[in-house]
Amino acid sequence: MHSDNANRSSPRRHYSPWAMASIVTALIALLLAGSMPPVNIAAAIFGIMGLRQIRRDPGRYIGRAFCWITIALVLILAILTAMVQPPLQEGAEQHMVPEQGVEPIE
Repeated sequence: MHSDNANRSSPRRHYSPWAMASIVTALIALLLAGSMPPVNIAAAIFGIMGLRQIRRDPGRYIGRAFCWITIALVLILAILTAMVQPPLQEGAEQHMVPEQGVEPIE
């Protein structure tokens, strides 16, 4: 009976639902190769919400590392996506230089 009372006085800590949602969303964003910015933003927001939830009730929730890993992963993914994607070329026809020695085909 004594061990039964000890288990009730120290509740088992669980992973924060926000932390779990953030890491799952970050993995989905990674699978999509960062092509959908709303998914990246959602993962970062879930990570921040997880950090807030863990800070408010540290005796009940764990998962701070998941939140920080999510935020770092989303930032790295956003930077790499911005470096790889070509810039938008509005009005590119005006700035194109015709090639020398090539006559237009009629």
